[in-house]
Amino acid sequence: MNNPQQPPDQSLPHDLVQIDAALRLLDREIWIITAADGDRRGGLVATWVMPASIDPQRPALLAAIGANHFTADLVLASRAFAAHLLRPDQVELAWNFARDSGRSRDKLAGLTIEQRQSASPVLADCLAWFDCHVFAWHEAGARLFFWADVVGGGSRPPNSAQTLRERYFFSALTNVQRQTLIAAREAETVLYRPIDEKWRLGHPW
Repeated sequence: MNNPQQPPDQSLPHDLVQIDAALRLLDREIWIITAADGDRRGGLVATWVMPASIDPQRPALLAAIGANHFTADLVLASRAFAAHLLRPDQVELAWNFARDSGRSRDKLAGLTIEQRQSASPVLADCLAWFDCHVFAWHEAGARLFFWADVVGGGSRPPNSAQTLRERYFFSALTNVQRQTLIAAREAETVLYRPIDEKWRLGHPW
């Protein structure tokens, strides 16, 4: 997850600074992805989620998750996940899923959970939810891309509410919280870079 408020790294070559600044104009939705495999359950914040079908008779989502995340393990094991859009007043809920790994604690503890068709936990309090069954996945370096049929879903009043987005999310965090996410992103970048380079070399055009 990028911090749209963080200025571009001026130590980069000029063209990369310009590209980074342009990419920061994007203000993506904050999604919470949850999954479960037996007694294991977890979730994370994702911004690489989008509709993957224009056919209303076969709705689908595409979600990209870092391969090192606990939630990715759960999705691979269960072949299912739930995706949630949040309201702008749910910054603390997003922070709960963003601040650390599900390997160290149960992020769903204390939250009201609904069970739908799949085993994925659905958050009772959210703007919209989608219960998804994965039908295909692709490993692309450090990212796993999951294509999933939406087998259940809905929105909760007020349906006209705006979604929580990156820019507002980061502006609502404390400085300590922002620095925590920035440090985690930088650590993941260092971890992912050689993995992505190896993957690219294995897929010449």
